[in-house]
Amino acid sequence: MANVLLTHDMLAERALFDLKNELTFSRNVFTGYREEFHAVGGFKKGNSVRVRLPNRFRAKKAVTVDPIELEERNTTVTVDIQAHVAFALTGQQLTFEIEDLSRKVIKPAIIALANQVDADGLAEYVNIYNMVGSPGTTPSDFSFLTAAAERLDNEAISREGRVSVLSPKAHWSMADGELKFVFQQNMVDTLIRKGFIGRFALMDFFMDQNVVSHTVGTRVSDTGAVATTSSEGATTLALKGFTENDQILQGDIITVDSVAGVNPISGQVWENAALRQFVATADLTIGSGGTGTLSISPKIYSSAANEDFLPIQTVNDLPAANDVVAIVSGASGSSHPQNMFFHPHAFALTMVPIARPMSANKSVMWGSATDEDLGLAVTVSTDWNSVAFSENTRIDVLYGWDTIEPEYCVRGTG
Repeated sequence: MANVLLTHDMLAERALFDLKNELTFSRNVFTGYREEFHAVGGFKKGNSVRVRLPNRFRAKKAVTVDPIELEERNTTVTVDIQAHVAFALTGQQLTFEIEDLSRKVIKPAIIALANQVDADGLAEYVNIYNMVGSPGTTPSDFSFLTAAAERLDNEAISREGRVSVLSPKAHWSMADGELKFVFQQNMVDTLIRKGFIGRFALMDFFMDQNVVSHTVGTRVSDTGAVATTSSEGATTLALKGFTENDQILQGDIITVDSVAGVNPISGQVWENAALRQFVATADLTIGSGGTGTLSISPKIYSSAANEDFLPIQTVNDLPAANDVVAIVSGASGSSHPQNMFFHPHAFALTMVPIARPMSANKSVMWGSATDEDLGLAVTVSTDWNSVAFSENTRIDVLYGWDTIEPEYCVRGTG
């Protein structure tokens, strides 16, 4: 039987099928915000929408009702990344069986796109303030995993649906260490879910070669101090006692002596008064006199905060003047992979159909496919370049990554 001439819609459907099977990190995050976007004919790079996050509450032991004002939590979701793979596709190749064309052209192109989408998602680690592990030491035993699980418990994160994504080195170190038998089970699932390596500590474990490494700022001083006592709701920390030109980079982690983390639901201080970690949300170069103002996350709310803010309490006490500040993300200038332990609601991948041009299926051959359940969309197009006298085909995806609830994730440094 003669082969059917493949249309661009057929190519897009196959590209979407291959994309679903090649994603690892991206298959384990929240993709529901695409429903918040509304546009006829698709979207353009830069489209954004404001979304509300779930409210939080703290229980009271009292008969009398004393309602509080809800602290509105919201964030902006933006589709600001357009990635593509381009190639020359001949008319003869369009007469191939779809499986043959996928093997030779579409799947290799989608593998490149899937890796890009995953890598962009894993780069969201810079927004995560909880970290476990020892910088410079590849994890290999139970303690690394249980420390991450414990931190998620301390943040009152649901145990249902937790996921871990490990770098290849961490994966193989674990697979040859104490978790050898855990990571060699469930072979059927391994074949079905890309990168799946087992389940332990109430988490599904995956390996992804796109795990990103964090480079720590260069510095002379590992410690400094708080210059002025913080206020409730602060997102900056005044520093002193460092060395001029020390760098604290976005993604670096600091602690403040005697400032412990708390369970936001109960307000209880973490066991052993474990210190609250803060992440730098912008680069800082320490100025003359060893001082500077560091932008941080999470917001600082102590037990003394207004009652309206207690459901999002983050620390037991405010950072006070002269409290010691330590940089704990690694040695000066060092680089460490950031494995991820998270609940899917930590991150949002929003992938939307690209706006259909007026020339679609006129001067430009055009096809698109969407999976509403998984929140994925792919476009395939071909046009004629009269200047170069050539015909080019491209596969495009339009998406955005957002860290929605950073407390739902823990970085595992290696």
